[in-house]
Amino acid sequence: MKSMPPYAVHGEVRSGLVNLAFDQHLKITETAMSVFRDAMPEFLGGLAVVLVVAVVGVYAQRRRNTLRRYTLLNSVDAGGSPVLHITTRRAGIVIRRDVGHGPERFELTDVQLPDNTYAAEPLDRYV
Repeated sequence: MKSMPPYAVHGEVRSGLVNLAFDQHLKITETAMSVFRDAMPEFLGGLAVVLVVAVVGVYAQRRRNTLRRYTLLNSVDAGGSPVLHITTRRAGIVIRRDVGHGPERFELTDVQLPDNTYAAEPLDRYV
């Protein structure tokens, strides 16, 4: 069986308005496809920028909110074990803790100790 053109109805080919409508439809489709094809690089570039910004934002958020355990150097509790401070604050922040003989200031550092905690240096003892 022979394939029929898209504008054939019941084996009879209609000309005139049907052909004109079909031709107009093809022109509109070709125009739309050329617009989409021309806009594709800009769309992909924008999508890449959005993805990079999202990944950097997620990484920064996770890095900022990670829990860290700090050992307060030269400080022990009543049982003789080192005093630990758990926080999400970044290195360089000064905290105040009561370590038994009154409040004392400690600076959080990025120095990792052998027990996988970070060092918090006392500030008031060195003055």
